[in-house]
Amino acid sequence: MQIARLKESPPLDTAMLVVTPENVAFDYQLAGPFPRVLALLIDGLVVAVLFLVIFLSLGAMAKALMGIVLILWFFIWWGFGLVVETLNNGQTPGKAALSLRVVSATGLSITPAQAILRNLLRGPDLIPPFFPGVFAMMGNARFQRLGDLAANTMVIIERRNTRPKPAWPEENTTEVQALIPKKFSPSVQLMETLASYIGRRKVLSAGRRKELAGVLAAHFRKVWSLPKSVDSDLLLCAMYERAAGGSTE
Repeated sequence: MQIARLKESPPLDTAMLVVTPENVAFDYQLAGPFPRVLALLIDGLVVAVLFLVIFLSLGAMAKALMGIVLILWFFIWWGFGLVVETLNNGQTPGKAALSLRVVSATGLSITPAQAILRNLLRGPDLIPPFFPGVFAMMGNARFQRLGDLAANTMVIIERRNTRPKPAWPEENTTEVQALIPKKFSPSVQLMETLASYIGRRKVLSAGRRKELAGVLAAHFRKVWSLPKSVDSDLLLCAMYERAAGGSTE
């Protein structure tokens, strides 16, 4: 199945806007170096405990099988991340603890190939004393380390649990609602997108609100032949009120 190509805008602050061909905008908060380092330390602790349990379970055989034990350590250290990220949709225990997730740079879930590539290149990212991965993250807008650049992935902060519930817009949208066709009936996906935007708009900066609303409103402004003077944010509020049964007509 061919996946539609996504468009993306340059990040504003630490957020990445990804827009699908259906003009549905998804707003991702990018994870910086500090939380990612903490997640790596947590994952390292989990791997160390796992290895210790295996080592102790071998008992007296551990010393005799030291070569095999070292090989086992190598596979656990390098295989842990790629296996867990593949099976758990881009999350390791450390990332889950800090609400981080690895996704494709297009906003889609990562593939097994991407998980393998980004984890195999973790070694070059952690070469002391310069740690090239940290410099790579600081040098690009998506905070991508070398493994991310090669695999075309990025790490985001999940905000589903902290997203405000949709609140009724305080603005008066009566005049704008009059411009919306009476036959307007949004799909479930569009309604969820509108509700998500309305729920977060009060915590968005003016620039971020203008960017997000402008993407979706541009499509309906063109389809409905609306004047450019119609405010994008107010138009989305009017669409949400109309769809949710708040029309004043």
